Amino acid sequence: MKDIEWQETKKAEVMQAITPICNVFGIKDFDYVITDHYERLILNGIQIGCSCNSVSAVVDELIGYIFVTRWCHDRSLGTFRTQTLNRIREYWVEEDV
Repeated sequence: MKDIEWQETKKAEVMQAITPICNVFGIKDFDYVITDHYERLILNGIQIGCSCNSVSAVVDELIGYIFVTRWCHDRSLGTFRTQTLNRIREYWVEEDV
């Protein structure tokens, strides 16, 4: 029972932190999922692994998502574009679980 309470509390804290940011950037499809095996931030269908992260770290992942999907869309990151994007997307989950 303690784990369920912790999961509900953590999800509520994360949602409280990310909802205003998502609203400002027009992200309507977002959630934070906690299971026995993982924690994931879901933004417009993209799953980002956040297991054992603080609420602040989850917000950082959201900011990385916004940077990649909005700012980088039509701008150059120069010579290190691939490495930079790979680093930001390091925890983006490819497989459908």
